[in-house]
Amino acid sequence: MGGMARASVLILAMGVTLAEAATADRRVALVIGNGAYENVPALDNPLTDSKAIAAALKRIGFDVVEGYDLKLDGMRSLVGQYASKLDGAKVAFVYYAGHGVAVAGDNYLLPTDTVLKSEADLDFKTMNVNLVLRQMQREDRVNVVILDACRDNPFAKELARSLKTRSASVASGLSEITVNSAAGTMIAFATDPGKTALDGSGSHNSPFTTALLKHMETPGVSISTVMDRVREDVWRSTGERQRPWVNTSIIGEFYLNPAPAAAVQVAAAEVPGVPSANPAMAAAGPQALEIKLWESAERSGAAEDYRAYLDAHPNGYFAQIARNRIARGAPAGRSIQSEAELKEPGTTQTESGLALSVKDRIEAQQRLRAIGFDPGGTSGTFGPGTRRALTNWQKTKGLPDSGFLTKAQQVALWEQSETDYQKAIARPQAERAVRAAVPRPQRPAPAQARAMREPAPYPQQAPPQRGPSLGEMGNFLGGVGNLVGSMRR
Repeated sequence: MGGMARASVLILAMGVTLAEAATADRRVALVIGNGAYENVPALDNPLTDSKAIAAALKRIGFDVVEGYDLKLDGMRSLVGQYASKLDGAKVAFVYYAGHGVAVAGDNYLLPTDTVLKSEADLDFKTMNVNLVLRQMQREDRVNVVILDACRDNPFAKELARSLKTRSASVASGLSEITVNSAAGTMIAFATDPGKTALDGSGSHNSPFTTALLKHMETPGVSISTVMDRVREDVWRSTGERQRPWVNTSIIGEFYLNPAPAAAVQVAAAEVPGVPSANPAMAAAGPQALEIKLWESAERSGAAEDYRAYLDAHPNGYFAQIARNRIARGAPAGRSIQSEAELKEPGTTQTESGLALSVKDRIEAQQRLRAIGFDPGGTSGTFGPGTRRALTNWQKTKGLPDSGFLTKAQQVALWEQSETDYQKAIARPQAERAVRAAVPRPQRPAPAQARAMREPAPYPQQAPPQRGPSLGEMGNFLGGVGNLVGSMRR
């Protein structure tokens, strides 16, 4: 692809307005951790979890309003402070760790001084999650709510006994929340609605927050991918007992921690035929240029556009995927599949429509194994082991667990496993290289080989030494006798 062609793709990727470039996206977060409950046994981890999340949010540029072990008045006051800071903010984030209860489809966060003896106490002694959501959704912005509050709640049993209406019911975990914000809202629970999550032990974070802390600061990764990784980690670490749940209406890609801008600008400046970026364009947002260039290549699906991306970002976040697309003939298609496409159940028909070759099937098995789902073999035959591995992978992704692939799921599997798969296939190559570097014993020359095979000749023996004759011995002994006799005389 020529320099001017690459330039045209990059210029298209840089299609952000100067107004967008000049706007700094202010991001505000609310963090609450309640563990020191007065009327029920305390929780060990909310304080540790919430403080760690608050620190991580500050590191990636959030203005954090935080409070810990709050009573009802303290929670209401803190939410009021948070609401006052939301005016003009482009991103609103909430993280809560502590007890929560779901009644008749509504979710309530519980202060440390909560006493629930009647249904009326929910209105006057707790905080309804909808109250917080209303503050976030007053403007068009991206909203993220993360609730690590699905613990086994001692308030739920007592409250269930006091309910007087048959229509009301108390769930053991939290209830699903509908999202309807214009810019988009994501709601994430530590586990599936109606189920309880593990709290962790000692000074360790809960399984959900441990996974969230591991991935949320990764630069240049969309929040959808972050939550996919969190779901997978929690599913594995809890022995498939806990599966985080996410409901989102966010359109497009949203990044908790955008990729650094400096590298994007330097790479763009190095593309032949592209004029140096001006200061206004340099402020376009940390990840905007690389992401827009990648999205342009994804829309076209053309190998030359993937090469243009690699020219600008040889070590970019999508670099290995671009190389793979080029190696596979750059099939058209988006990196991130829509939720509707992913939720389509796989069947024998959808998988047959993929027309997977034996090589493709072997690669699918290798990719499953690379990310921890052992298919039992990599023969290219999808037997019970492969179906079981596919089913378990689909469960961790929150997909219909049929054990059969759709096109969208194939793309998702390929891209989720890319890093681990490349490491897995590189390992045997490295081992072969190490073996090749080890010096081998030199083979002897043909003449030496023959000499080694033929028995060595017997050594030449010296002729035997001849001893004295019997006559000589007799003369000698006679002389000795005469000598002895003369000595006696």
